[in-house]
Amino acid sequence: MTHLFQNLNLRSSWTAVLALLLWGTSSVQGQNRLSLQADAGLSIASLKMTVLGIENEELHRLNGLQGRILTEYAFTENLSLRTGLAYVQLGAEQEHEDHHDQIRIHGLEIPLGLNYRLPVGSGSLGVSAGPAMTYHLAAKAHSHENGIEAESELTVGNGVDDFMKPWNLNLQAELSYTHRSGLLLNLRYNAGLLDLGTSDLVQMQTSYLALGLGYRLF
Repeated sequence: MTHLFQNLNLRSSWTAVLALLLWGTSSVQGQNRLSLQADAGLSIASLKMTVLGIENEELHRLNGLQGRILTEYAFTENLSLRTGLAYVQLGAEQEHEDHHDQIRIHGLEIPLGLNYRLPVGSGSLGVSAGPAMTYHLAAKAHSHENGIEAESELTVGNGVDDFMKPWNLNLQAELSYTHRSGLLLNLRYNAGLLDLGTSDLVQMQTSYLALGLGYRLF
């Protein structure tokens, strides 16, 4: 009798899982489960740097470029999971009376986020959030003084002599609108969670706001 109840419970569990999968399949019936999109645009980056406990308040936002390719898997008609590969320019700039300096960081990003869509007008409004990993490919310092420009490499690594660490963990949130033609517009915010400073004397954190225009392929 005990074995009979165990078998019935097991069958009930499998029946529930099967029903859930069938429900998810039926909710996206007539649609592609997988989709692909590409977008690019402007990044407005910020760099928070603290040396010996004193924050550098002269650092300002830096305008740069960003672009990405995303693939998305639909669980239901409204809910999906997406990931991909993105390129983004990070950093900051500092202006003085007779010159200005820039720190520009080139990052490669792998996002992972849940996306929820609602039909609005001739398209859909999407809200997504999730973590992202960023690898810093390179960093450069650029200065402009009295008509003379100079550029130098800033090393990326885990050594105390390096400018910054190579990896960062981020949280990002996005608001997007996709027209039924496939054209899309999105706005996302990304905040770095890790201290990128390579010594106890320097603390460094990155963040950026991105505005993108793109196309949803299918």
